[in-house]
Amino acid sequence: MKIVETPPNETERLASLKASGLLDTGPAERFDRLTRLAKHLFDVPVAQLSLVDENRLWLKSCDGLDASQREMPRAASFCTHTLLQDAPLIIRDAHDDMRFQTLPLVVNAPHIRFYVGYPVKLPDGSQAGAFCLMDTEPRDFTNEQLTLLGDFAAIVEDEFALLNTATHDELTGLLNTRGFHALADYALSAHRRRGESMTLGFITLDNYPQITENLGVEEAERALRDLTSVLKGAFRGSDLLARLENNQFAILFADTDEKGAWIAMQYLAELVEQFNSRRQKGWILSVSWGVAQYDEERGSLAQLIAHADKRTYAIKPPKGH
Repeated sequence: MKIVETPPNETERLASLKASGLLDTGPAERFDRLTRLAKHLFDVPVAQLSLVDENRLWLKSCDGLDASQREMPRAASFCTHTLLQDAPLIIRDAHDDMRFQTLPLVVNAPHIRFYVGYPVKLPDGSQAGAFCLMDTEPRDFTNEQLTLLGDFAAIVEDEFALLNTATHDELTGLLNTRGFHALADYALSAHRRRGESMTLGFITLDNYPQITENLGVEEAERALRDLTSVLKGAFRGSDLLARLENNQFAILFADTDEKGAWIAMQYLAELVEQFNSRRQKGWILSVSWGVAQYDEERGSLAQLIAHADKRTYAIKPPKGH
């Protein structure tokens, strides 16, 4: 089976997909009703909403496949090709296309012959996966049907946007407290099962109240957005970054011990100092941070955040400020 290439923005796309909070979550009626309706309207045995992760295809919703078939290697899926071409993909008969002749869903039950997938995107424009239909017989697909399938994909994207509003901070675009707790709790549980280290960093914009009082809310919000840009430049896309409340941020480092988190935070300090050295007037970023590695004594996310908060160190501003 051919190894499928990845889109040019794959690193950013995966970071956005992970931050969306959609992966590895339970059933959602908002999506299940769409796959049920599509299966009925198009008269197909399978309708699904797929998410294309780094090495796997994961089905957020599916009507027509066994539970064992709701996750599969990325290279063994139709939808990764839909993702790659960033346009609807119609396969009239998989037996006639060398890319798909040996896929497990084609060779084994349910012996898929027909596939059509419509790309679905996250609110930032990153591709998440596809809303797709499959049949065990070859079939044609009209332009009118493709337009209707596109309407289903648009509804999915509207639902993504609603979920994004509930889990992301409007000002910075980062995860908010709700979104961070949901994803971090899952991540801590998964890494604990695998015996991997996880460390949390807690970051505060210390002079946020002073900027608000002296220069106004607009300048204070600009400082938060600028700090967000610095944070994104300092950390990996695979780490969970969030604005918790007002001037407080958190970063959950995946597969990283406390030493590794210290190195990342020292790099953050360098970037903050570089930012401040370029400021000619007004405010600078006065930032403090602390880190805490997960262990059984700090078994909850709240305990981990509290411990990191207690171990804060200030990033010294440049001379002249």
